[in-house]
Amino acid sequence: MGKKLYKVIIPLCISVFCTTAISKECYSQCITTRNNTISIVDNEDNENPKKEINKVPKIDYSKTCWKLQSLYSSDKEWKDELKQFTKDTKELENYIGKVTKSKTHLSFALNIKEKLDRKINKLYAYSKLNQDINKNSYKYLDMNESINKANMDYMDICSHLELEILKLSDKKYEEIISNKKISKKYGMYLAEIRRSKKHYLDEKSEDLIARTSTIASLPGQTYELFRNMDKKTNLNPSQYATILEYGDRNERKSAYQNEFIAYNDNINTLSGLLVGQVKKNIFYSTERGYKSSLDMNLQSDDIDVKVYDELIETVTKNTSSLHKYVSLRKKILGLDKVYYYDMFVPIVKPVDDDITYDKGQGIIYSALGPLGKEYGDILYKAFNEKWIDVYSNDNKVSGAYCLSVYDDHPYILTNYNNTLSSVSTLAHELGHAAYEYLSAKNQNYFNSNPSIFTHEVASTTNEALLYEVLIKNASNDKEKAYYITQYLDLIKDTLYVQTMYAEFEKTIHEMVESDKSVNALVLDDIWGGLLKKYYGGNYEVDQLSKVGWSRIPHFYNSFYVYKYATGCSAGVSFAQDILKNGPDNYIDFLKRGSSDYPANLLKDAGVNLTTTKPIENTIKKFDSLVKELENIVVK
Repeated sequence: MGKKLYKVIIPLCISVFCTTAISKECYSQCITTRNNTISIVDNEDNENPKKEINKVPKIDYSKTCWKLQSLYSSDKEWKDELKQFTKDTKELENYIGKVTKSKTHLSFALNIKEKLDRKINKLYAYSKLNQDINKNSYKYLDMNESINKANMDYMDICSHLELEILKLSDKKYEEIISNKKISKKYGMYLAEIRRSKKHYLDEKSEDLIARTSTIASLPGQTYELFRNMDKKTNLNPSQYATILEYGDRNERKSAYQNEFIAYNDNINTLSGLLVGQVKKNIFYSTERGYKSSLDMNLQSDDIDVKVYDELIETVTKNTSSLHKYVSLRKKILGLDKVYYYDMFVPIVKPVDDDITYDKGQGIIYSALGPLGKEYGDILYKAFNEKWIDVYSNDNKVSGAYCLSVYDDHPYILTNYNNTLSSVSTLAHELGHAAYEYLSAKNQNYFNSNPSIFTHEVASTTNEALLYEVLIKNASNDKEKAYYITQYLDLIKDTLYVQTMYAEFEKTIHEMVESDKSVNALVLDDIWGGLLKKYYGGNYEVDQLSKVGWSRIPHFYNSFYVYKYATGCSAGVSFAQDILKNGPDNYIDFLKRGSSDYPANLLKDAGVNLTTTKPIENTIKKFDSLVKELENIVVK
């Protein structure tokens, strides 16, 4: 049924990027959406690996890990709370058939729902956070199964209530929403339900669709089990990422082949899973009367398909900028051709490849200083109140993300490795955390959970600020050149690469929607063609690189990745405005949470993503950085 009343997703944490669609069958991952209470953003483990481990000193993990006891003191307390939650849902169930009887009935029902949402938020967070630092534990998998079942029953109750709200006549709805108390607290929430009214089905159909939600999540769940438990390679993710960055070329090639062969050996299974995900999206979008799967997934943020299409069109018109970068990489590294495994080794020697966690905190405090004292106080809390699980270990998942708990605080997972890129990753996740924290402090519960669309703006703004400040304060050309390369990689990975992902995703959905056959060979060919288009003639597309699509967990959070690209363009714009005019405008944007639709919030803050100007300005920034780097290195 509808996504707004049940407001909680079942966390599978597939690289943790989420689809946003109007019905719960479309919620297959665990990320912040406008009205789901568990918010996990960014598990950054994709075709562009964040370098996750290098030279980590002896670690006192007790000082660098989460303190989950603030959620529940023990697994037993968690289980008791889950039992109580199941009992408490009966109180909300009593409002079925009565929720729209009066303004009082509606207010009471939504107050009960808020309490239940906040409870299940904590329940999900505890099991998920524990699972991700005990990735081979079946205990936490079982706990997730238990909560998934309780949540499905809860969503069923919410679905019935939402349908009653949808059935209201416009006149009756206007009478209810005219109440200032209801409008202030629930206005956006109720508007979202009504906005998608035409896409809801009859009660019997909605009930049937609601009960398929666990089946619908199977492609993503299965992919995640393969990636984290069944994929066999000689290197763990941290070792693999380290070799790609620091190994000699033969070592890099060997690591690359080892990693990609593990996917290639299972390529037909993986293609079946991805096509299953696509067909699931098409089924729901068709049944609900959307123009396409893309249209359905963009509706939750009130984003026009034109924004998605113009992003791809604008970036692909300007791939020459990325071609120049690849050509410069080839020239500096002295390569005949640039292969996948040549894209992560620094083209300028790092000025400091042993940035301890303490030193990394200092860099972040300094770089984000322009955001002001209020923001700095949040950073202090994050660093000193155990918001962050810092280092990699064998029992911990790879990547990085932020999970926010409304009644507690955000939790950040990283795999810090003493490199500048890990500092950048940390700054990125702190952007998500601060956004959630400020939203929760300044908005009521229903308006406190920002959309992923704007979340990626908050995270990328921090990274852009980091590099803007480092470049500005560089003491010599060597330092400046290195920081420029890092800024270039940020824009490359976030604007160009994610747009390539977005084009791939759109292409395969359109093919299946047109009844064209899509299998592993077709997916390989599409991916290979996109690599050539985006990276240019100096980039060698070998056969193994064509299976790169199978390594992107984002695709199980359908039509999510474009938000990275739009977020990057907005983040670069905000960073430059903050340095020029101060942080007040930006901080106000963060505090507004989800009190309006994403495009409106950004437009009010001076960044209009319904035009291509922010994207074009980011491409110009990329161009200028390439030229500046070339001028330095050819001296």
